[in-house]
Amino acid sequence: MTFYPNAAALATRMLSQFGQAGSIRRTTATGGGPASPTGGTVTTTDYPARLALFPVDQSDVDGVLVKAGDWRVVVAPLEIVPTTTDRIVCSEGVLTIVDAGKFAPAGTVTHYRMVARK
Repeated sequence: MTFYPNAAALATRMLSQFGQAGSIRRTTATGGGPASPTGGTVTTTDYPARLALFPVDQSDVDGVLVKAGDWRVVVAPLEIVPTTTDRIVCSEGVLTIVDAGKFAPAGTVTHYRMVARK
C-alpha cells in the first residue's frame, strides 16, 4: 500500500480550495480523409479541471522549451490524460500546453505540473 492515492486527494482538495475552475479543451477530428470533400467532423470537448496558475520563474527560462511569459499550471487529476495537443481554458484565456508534466509516482497520478503559453 502506498500513500500516493492520499497525495492525489490532497492535491485535489488544495486546488479545490485555493485554485480556480478551468478546463482542458480537446479537439478531435473523425472521418474524412485525403479524398473526402468535407474533411471529416471536428469535435471540441471541455473537461472540467481545478487548477492554479503561476508565472514561470525566470531561472527556468531557457528560451527554447520554456520562454518568458509562459505559465506553470498545476492541475488536479483528471478523467483524461492531457497532451500537448490540448488547450487549457482559464482566467488567462486559452493557453497551449507545452509540457503536460504528469506527476505519477508508482503509476498513480497525483497532479499535473504543466508548462503552458498564450
